[in-house]
Amino acid sequence: MKKIDILYQFNEKYAPYAGASITSLLKNNTHLDEIRIFILGEELSEESQFSLRNLAAEYGRALSFVNTEKLIYMMNKMNMPTYRGSYAANMRLYLSYVLESDVKRLLYLDADTIVDGPLNSLIELDMCEHPVAMVLDSLVRKHKKRLGFSGDEYYYNSGVMLFDMEEWRRHRCSERIANHVKNVRAWYPSPDQDLINVVLKGEILKLGPQYNMQPVLLAFDTVDYFRVFGTRGYYTYEEVRNALKEPVIYHFFRFVGEFPWHEGNVHPDNDLFDKYIKLSPWKGYVKKPSGAGLVLRFEKILYKHLPKKIFIVLFRIAYEGFIRKANSDSLKMRVNRIM
Repeated sequence: MKKIDILYQFNEKYAPYAGASITSLLKNNTHLDEIRIFILGEELSEESQFSLRNLAAEYGRALSFVNTEKLIYMMNKMNMPTYRGSYAANMRLYLSYVLESDVKRLLYLDADTIVDGPLNSLIELDMCEHPVAMVLDSLVRKHKKRLGFSGDEYYYNSGVMLFDMEEWRRHRCSERIANHVKNVRAWYPSPDQDLINVVLKGEILKLGPQYNMQPVLLAFDTVDYFRVFGTRGYYTYEEVRNALKEPVIYHFFRFVGEFPWHEGNVHPDNDLFDKYIKLSPWKGYVKKPSGAGLVLRFEKILYKHLPKKIFIVLFRIAYEGFIRKANSDSLKMRVNRIM
């Protein structure tokens, strides 16, 4: 029997994008015997909940909303810092406290993902007693060094996470993350992503880039990408080229200041997003301007007019500047909290 459990985590603002993602998941995996979808929702409207339930029912799949009160109480009690005023970013790291024991293999997907193919390979994957499998982050060379990682060590993106829940519990991953927050460090620029990379260093199984296809790999030539970002602690040229031939899961992180749901964006995943939002309950979604500042608007102009092999150099400089600011802001929050 081919089955998989799926976890999403999003708030009302992201409901349309999650709707597009869930539509893509269901449409491209009708062959599976069973799919159960669990949603860690935050302030979801009754209308959004109704639409998501109907969407799952249309494909004959189960969808349920996880009660997060226990998680919020626990995270508040352990003095877990919020991120942008919410505990949502870290909730998935404590999912072993709220999911039933019959959940074995669980695929977590960010709301800004599209599943554009069958998930058989992830269902059948031998995880070799690893508690979680993830895809390497494509843009994090400088940031991981600030976290104490060497250039050759791996740093993973948390937008797609394949959990072996039995191993996750056996390794006491949630408890270890909670202990780290309480006794070592709580404030990170990328809260959930940094935590899981730091606490579970060396225990994460590496997935191929086709399972979390990131915008930079689509926007630029692979040769130019490796020329600018280097090869240490990342996939080989051949691994990236092979993944680009048949991506399974796309991840829409912000690119040149915008997402594919913004009006007039230059995001490489724009057409893919448009395809699935039109098939979803939010098919009438109207894109709005991002409200990007002058610097990001200028960056978009450069992207449109400069040769990509030149722009990618500027892109790296701009991104690393953003990471430096995020690290600085994180430090300030830690100091303010102590004071």
